[in-house]
Amino acid sequence: MKNAFTLAEVLVTLGIIGVVAAMTVPNLMENYQRQSYITQLRKAYSEVSQAADTALGEGNTPRLRETPAMRQGTFITNYFKTTQTCNADNLTDCFGDAYTSINGSTIRFRDYVSGDASCAVVASGYAICLSGRGMITVDVNGKQGPNVLGRDLFAFFLNDDGSVSSSMDPGNATADSCTDGDYDACFAKILNDGWVMDY
Repeated sequence: MKNAFTLAEVLVTLGIIGVVAAMTVPNLMENYQRQSYITQLRKAYSEVSQAADTALGEGNTPRLRETPAMRQGTFITNYFKTTQTCNADNLTDCFGDAYTSINGSTIRFRDYVSGDASCAVVASGYAICLSGRGMITVDVNGKQGPNVLGRDLFAFFLNDDGSVSSSMDPGNATADSCTDGDYDACFAKILNDGWVMDY
């Protein structure tokens, strides 16, 4: 007598495997996507920090805003390998047409970019914009979706000493402040949580 599984047993086993896969695969994909956003954000953060250090060294001044690159508006084109440049008049060449916050409200990206902004798409795939007041806006995957503040769009500030920070104290950044659409709260929360996107 030979031992074997019946067709019913095989079908029940396959059904259980299918149900477990259907429940876990979306979570795995979402976690993978969030991690890829964090990786790109961290790369942009690192490259901005390195560019600021280089500008300070070349400018021979302790204040970033006094460096030639900042005074002439060439910081991005001088220190980043860009594939396309744009300004406040043609932002949609570098960034998405429209953005939303995590809670679904519409974000008018153009409202956050001053007329003197210098923007570009960097060779590694992210879009970056620097306004005259030192605000850096990064879309970690360029014009591609989801175009959501706190998922692929982040803002931080380039300080006069060359450091990069959030205007919000990272210790005060909460998931609520991020999901409510505070423009740099998501970056502050990610910094506070040790480069984790858990909202």
